[in-house]
Amino acid sequence: MTFKINIIPGRADKFVAGQDKKVMTFLNVREDALELFGFDSPAELSLFERLLTVSGVGPRLALGVLSAGQVSDLENAIDRGDAALLTKVSGVGTKTAERIIVDLRGKLNDLHDAGDTDLSAIIDALIGLGYSAREARDAARLTAAEESVENRIRAALKQLGRKP
Repeated sequence: MTFKINIIPGRADKFVAGQDKKVMTFLNVREDALELFGFDSPAELSLFERLLTVSGVGPRLALGVLSAGQVSDLENAIDRGDAALLTKVSGVGTKTAERIIVDLRGKLNDLHDAGDTDLSAIIDALIGLGYSAREARDAARLTAAEESVENRIRAALKQLGRKP
C-alpha cells in the first residue's frame, strides 16, 4: 500500500526513495479526504500542531510557515512578535501573522526539551489552570522523574504551591 505524505516545501531532499526514514506524521481528517502530513522531527510536528490551533491556519498554511525557517527561529520570531518572518510565507498576510503571534506567543519555546514528548501536554495543562507560560515551563521541567503525565502534573502543581 502506498501513502502520499505532504511534507514541508523545500525539504524533499531529506527523503530519498528506497531508503528507510522515520517520519512523524499527522493525519488530517476532513469530510471529503484523509491527508497525511510528515515531519522530520518531533519539534516540527509540535509546531505544526500548535499552528493548527490558530484561527484561519490550516494544514497547508502551517506547512508553509514551517518552510520559512528552522523551528527554533520560528518560535523565537513568534515570541519576539516578529511578524516579518511570517509574512514572507505565501498566504500569510499581516493579520494572519499577528493572529499567530497573539495566539502562540509565550507558548512555544522549551517544548522540546530532551525529546520529552509529554512536556507540551503538562505545560498546556498548567497554562489551562491559570499559570503563566514561564511558570508552567519551569515547573514542568522539574517533573522528569515521574512516570505518568498525571503524576508529572501533580508534581508540577506541588512545585507551584498548589495541591492537585
